[in-house]
Amino acid sequence: MNIKNFDLNLLRVFVVVYRLRSVSHAANAIGLTQPAMSNALRRLREQCNDPLFTRSGRTMEPTTLAHTLFAPLEAALAGIETCFAHVADFRPDSSNRTFRLLMSDVGEMVVLPRLMLALSSVAPGVSIEASRLPHAEYAPALRSGEADLAIGNIGFLNTGFYQQHLFDDRYLCIARKGHPGLKGKLTLARYLSVGHVVSTAGSTDTLVEEVLLGRKQQRDIKLTVTHYHRCAAIVMQSDLIATVPGNAVVGMDGLETHELPFRMPQARVRQFWHRRAHTDAAHKWLRQLIAQLILDGRSRPRAHVAGPRAQHHAR
Repeated sequence: MNIKNFDLNLLRVFVVVYRLRSVSHAANAIGLTQPAMSNALRRLREQCNDPLFTRSGRTMEPTTLAHTLFAPLEAALAGIETCFAHVADFRPDSSNRTFRLLMSDVGEMVVLPRLMLALSSVAPGVSIEASRLPHAEYAPALRSGEADLAIGNIGFLNTGFYQQHLFDDRYLCIARKGHPGLKGKLTLARYLSVGHVVSTAGSTDTLVEEVLLGRKQQRDIKLTVTHYHRCAAIVMQSDLIATVPGNAVVGMDGLETHELPFRMPQARVRQFWHRRAHTDAAHKWLRQLIAQLILDGRSRPRAHVAGPRAQHHAR
């Protein structure tokens, strides 16, 4: 290989395909069309005289050479990005940037209304894309730049990610107003005697199951849905009940809330970002704006790196 004739743009293609194990996902992350991405990968293979990735089902598995190249190339690109991030001049009032946020139900309910109101005055050209992915895809999306921030009660983003605590949320039992089986104080016996709808969106279901398992008790789960909002909609039109973070259903008419008949840890809602974006001027502006809006002038915890060294604050 002659480095003088090597197209350095192909290095980013290589790194993103390696991270995401998908040509189509990598094309979306970089902003290329599928044909352009396939052409770039073909040129990269020719330059390296190696297939680099082979298809296995729906994923692209790296070859031995690809595994060898990834770490040094990722470090080199991160160094280049850091250099430009330090000199970047982000002006929110004139920016047309779109930020992509991975958000939970609670994050959407609490963060988005305040954020959009603030953007309308300080950054009218800035747009937000709020979405959700399977938990296994959070880390690759943040590493590749496909997503900018993740906001929620998240416990699986560790080494290589920064985090900042925004607020705590308590878990509540919700039922339709006038529910015939929940008159008076909600006891454990009443809680267990009624049918439940649960959500797979967050960690609530897992936490409740852990508490009840310790008491050798079990809920009567009648329905499983994807989001807390759907839990609330079904609860309002049935005799089912649900356990959800309080902020996920705030302001919803037709519901009554009850204190749980057992202790649950609070949900710690935080914003997470990958270290590659830590010094990026636009990222810093957005993170600081969100923290300011949510913490509202209170003492704000500084961001720190998640994982084994989480106790060390970021400078």
